[in-house]
Amino acid sequence: MTMTLPSDIRTELYEAMTANTYVRLSLPEGEHEGFIVGLSKQLVLLQAIHEWQDVGALIAPVESIEACEVSEFHDAQIRILDFNSVKRTKRYSWVKLGSYEELFKSLKFKNKFVVVSLEDDADVGQIDSIEKDSVDLKAVDPGGNWIEEALDCPYEEITLVQFDDSYSRTLQRYVERTSATLN
Repeated sequence: MTMTLPSDIRTELYEAMTANTYVRLSLPEGEHEGFIVGLSKQLVLLQAIHEWQDVGALIAPVESIEACEVSEFHDAQIRILDFNSVKRTKRYSWVKLGSYEELFKSLKFKNKFVVVSLEDDADVGQIDSIEKDSVDLKAVDPGGNWIEEALDCPYEEITLVQFDDSYSRTLQRYVERTSATLN
C-alpha cells in the first residue's frame, strides 16, 4: 500500500490547513469535504462537512490522498457554511497524529467510539487495546450489541478512521444507556 506521495499534494494539504480553506479530499473509496485541522507526515485530520453540516472528524493516511481540491465555488461555500453556523474548529487539537499508535491512544483517552475502515470492511466500537502494529476494537453490531471477541485492525490495512460522527455517537449513547439499565 506504500506509494510515493507527490510533494505538491502534501504542500496543498499543508496550505489548505494553514489557510483554513474548505477542501474536497479524493480517496480511493470516495470524496470527503471539510477543513483540514491536523496534519502529520502520516495522517491528515479533516473536520468533515456533509450537506452543510459538521459531521465529525475523519482521519486518513496521507499517502492515500489522490487529490486536495478547492472548488471554484469556494467563497460561496464558505458563506453558506457561515450562514448555517458551521465554523472551522479547534476542538480536535487534542488528537495526536504522529502515528496510528499515538492517534488511538488519544482517542482512547477521550473514550471515543470510532469507525475503523479497513480495505474491505468498517467496524464501529470502543478502542480495547493498542499495539505497535494494530489496534483491537471492542466492536458493536448495527443493533447496538457488543461483539464478543475484539477485532484486530492492522494499521497497514486502515483506510479511514472516523469519530464524533452521528453513527458512532448514537451507538455509543445507546450502548452506554442499555448497559446502565442492565446493571
